Amino acid sequence: MAARWSLGWAAGALVGGAVLLAGCAADSGEGVAAGDSPAATPSGGADAGSTTESSTGPTQDPSPTTEPETPDGPHAFAFSGPLVDGSGTFDGLTLDDRDVILWFWAPWCPTCLAEAPEILEAIPQLPEGVEVVGLAGLSGDLEHMQEFVEISKTGDMTHVADLDGEIWRGFDVVSQATLMVIDDSGEAYELGGGTTAEDLIEYAEKIASS
Repeated sequence: MAARWSLGWAAGALVGGAVLLAGCAADSGEGVAAGDSPAATPSGGADAGSTTESSTGPTQDPSPTTEPETPDGPHAFAFSGPLVDGSGTFDGLTLDDRDVILWFWAPWCPTCLAEAPEILEAIPQLPEGVEVVGLAGLSGDLEHMQEFVEISKTGDMTHVADLDGEIWRGFDVVSQATLMVIDDSGEAYELGGGTTAEDLIEYAEKIASS
């Protein structure tokens, strides 16, 4: 079962299976910062301490809960970071109010590497307007990230280097491998390790039709 999120103000306010972030927001609460030891976040999905639920496929959406009152916070898409290929800087606000799939990967993560063919298979079949963006984290080594992109053959995708962990914390993501499917209204579905191309296409069609 995939965790269902509602992106609004103040990411990290968990209520049952839903999280509020309206307009996409995040607090500055603790997360796994870039450069932390891989042992702290084992590859293969959410870590043991995570409060979110992950899935290997779309089975049944949890019902959203009543939206709690939350304090205003920074906008989750209000980030910038260097492109992994070194060609410039990426402005996260270009993704706001759009249908997007965010792929949170780490360069040392074998599960992330195994996901790459599934993502590449899904991309040509996604509904028009749904974009996939990689967010590389849990490492401060840009060259290591570049090696991952080369090995995974995902160089035609946009990849942003989250060298200090701030982007991941903004979306309340603490472990790899994580895929977040977000529609233009801010509703999101978080998928864990083992996600297939069919899963991504199904969720992409869900957000494109909403």
